[in-house]
Amino acid sequence: MVTLDDILKWLSSGTDNASSLIDLKWNIKKVGNYIALENNKIPFDILLYADDQKKSCSLIVRTGIETATVENQPRLTIYRTLLLLNQKVEMVKFMLDGINEEVVAREDFDLSVLTKDVLNTGLNTILAAFYLMVKALNMEDEFNSGVIERTAMMIKEMASAGKTKEEIKDYLVSSLGLNENDANKLISEVLSADSAPKNMYE
Repeated sequence: MVTLDDILKWLSSGTDNASSLIDLKWNIKKVGNYIALENNKIPFDILLYADDQKKSCSLIVRTGIETATVENQPRLTIYRTLLLLNQKVEMVKFMLDGINEEVVAREDFDLSVLTKDVLNTGLNTILAAFYLMVKALNMEDEFNSGVIERTAMMIKEMASAGKTKEEIKDYLVSSLGLNENDANKLISEVLSADSAPKNMYE
């Protein structure tokens, strides 16, 4: 079974020009009961929480969207959107946290079966889930460029590992909740150009 120290070693021993998320060099700092993972190529911090008693760990992304004081109709729209997203994405779940009812994305792992590759897949998945939330809540302008770069990295990494376009599309559709048209467009733009698309939300 891996330990928290093993996970932190994976995350701290990377390089800035790595082609996969797990192999980037993450800045690690303690924040209360959590460990904040920061990288200037990622448009948000990822929090890591480990529970030794339950032999589990979690990746958490705080969105900054606080719903406690939002008027009823917009709040219901946000709640409905999150419920629909939870049906689409297998591993990541959106929920409310804290007195301000902030929207957070959470992904849980069993330490007894966790590997570096599994954690890398988890990082890709929570990034893609965040992309779906950004699109669903019409927050494209705020997060567009950073999310594009990391999602493009995920697709290029899968292609470099020998995955076909069809296999990548199946992953985007079945695991991340994209529809086939959006998945095909995204794959085509990323793999047919030298750089990521300018706006994946168009």
